[in-house]
Amino acid sequence: MKQDNNHAVFKIHKPKPRYPVINEIRQRFSPRFFASDQVKKEDLNSMLEAARWAPSGHNYQPWFFYIAKKGTRAYTNIFSTLEGYNQSWAHTAPLLILACYRTKDEKGDNQYAQYDLGAAVISLILQAQSLGYYGRQMGLFDKRKMKALMPLEKDMEPKVVIALGKIGDYTNAPKEIMETELDPRPRKTTISQEL
Repeated sequence: MKQDNNHAVFKIHKPKPRYPVINEIRQRFSPRFFASDQVKKEDLNSMLEAARWAPSGHNYQPWFFYIAKKGTRAYTNIFSTLEGYNQSWAHTAPLLILACYRTKDEKGDNQYAQYDLGAAVISLILQAQSLGYYGRQMGLFDKRKMKALMPLEKDMEPKVVIALGKIGDYTNAPKEIMETELDPRPRKTTISQEL
């Protein structure tokens, strides 16, 4: 059974779109088990460039990404803020990225900043997917602790941590991770209404 783990995980996470979508969306999923391979610098640069070109309200581009490689103090600090379940698997990712948004700009509060950050993050994730990497986004972390541990710029609000890397060999995944990964991920069938 164990040698079939990878096949089982990929089978359950392979989307079955009702209409054609681009490969990066069709093949995207958020794994909980990563390979130890490092993320190549040029690939990371491409992912960040994709995020840089995301659309934003008034072109303010309120996003900022703090990158932490496994083995560094920054990685340990980011990891320490994650809630327990996320810590059970996130340690396998070679890269943790803290995605933040600037709460204010020169004109005052930026009410679109979180929305804009979301656009930048999905651009980064889809570019990563096109390069053979996977990302899992985590919102459950101690934001107060994160602010205390990390050298965030003024008015920078931490929003999500992204675990990023190549997908791991699920034959080596703990039982608890496999149970979660083999849980189907159904999608809503109705998300719009023509008016």
